[in-house]
Amino acid sequence: MKKIYFILFLIIFMLSGCKKGENKKEIAVKKPISVQVQKVFRGVFYDSLNYKGTVLPWKKAAIGPDASGRIFKIYKKQGDMVEKGELIAELDTTTLKLQLNQAEAGLAVANASYKDAKLNYKRMKALYEKEAISKMQFEKAELNLESADTQRKSAEATKNMLKHTLSKSYMRAPFNGIITSKNMEEEDMINPNMGRSSGVLTLMDLKKVKISLNITSEDIEKIKIGQYCKINVSSLQDEAFEGDVYSKNLAADPGSKTFKVEVKVKNPEIKIKAGVFADVQIEIFRKENILLVPVSAILYENNESYVVLFNNGQAKMKKVKTGVSNGSIVEITDGLSEGQVVVYNGNYDLKEGALIKIEGETK
Repeated sequence: MKKIYFILFLIIFMLSGCKKGENKKEIAVKKPISVQVQKVFRGVFYDSLNYKGTVLPWKKAAIGPDASGRIFKIYKKQGDMVEKGELIAELDTTTLKLQLNQAEAGLAVANASYKDAKLNYKRMKALYEKEAISKMQFEKAELNLESADTQRKSAEATKNMLKHTLSKSYMRAPFNGIITSKNMEEEDMINPNMGRSSGVLTLMDLKKVKISLNITSEDIEKIKIGQYCKINVSSLQDEAFEGDVYSKNLAADPGSKTFKVEVKVKNPEIKIKAGVFADVQIEIFRKENILLVPVSAILYENNESYVVLFNNGQAKMKKVKTGVSNGSIVEITDGLSEGQVVVYNGNYDLKEGALIKIEGETK
């Protein structure tokens, strides 16, 4: 009898244990799942291309004379601002001025000789018409006038050439800019005809700069004149600049097979220096005031897109339509409104009505 009671007790205990186990399992199923959420927000969507380029001056000139000679005076130094037409250096013009004085004196003599020959020609012509002199005498006067005229023109050409050479001995700024380098010293000889010269001084216009980029054939069609650009310069890490696409080549470089594109950047304080590297972000697409969510919030099933909404501690599935995306955020064109809370982390395998709790802050 005792054996029968023991067996009954054992059966009751086992049944009781199973029931408790089932209750524990049920409680575990109902435990909320931790998720991360973010509100649907309105913002600006843009896509861009990123390239590294080299900063170039808007204008650059090697300032030197068009004449040969010895440098007499350099009036400007590196870092000086100059205006268009301002005298910045000159050659020794002592010899040229003496030659010009001599040429002017020679021209004066030639003009006097021409004037005398012209008066004589008029007298001889009048006498010849009256048959008072021979034809040979008249022709001689005519030849003397032509010779005097040729000498006068030659003397005037010599004078003008020397004046021109003298004017080219003065080096003036061809545009407003800053002297970026001094390449020669006073008393140095310079001959512009002896090959390419770096000039006496280098002048640059840096109030604007251009950044030269080499764009691949895959990206060149995405770039249009006037597109907005954001620029970061290697030497100015804490400051960003703005610019726009200024020009683009229509033919690729034969060697690199890339297309040259130039970006214009205003630089009134001359913070950006020529020759440095710059990172350029070219904005190729922009869409404003659109609804956006993280890309990870979008789930796919049966060729349809949907999100998981946080609805009073429960998961609610919502079908949506998406638009443009840059890989981190995506446009919602239908199905959501601003301020709704979507799950972007922990949303996989959630079922309709599942208990969920927010982990961290709602963004």
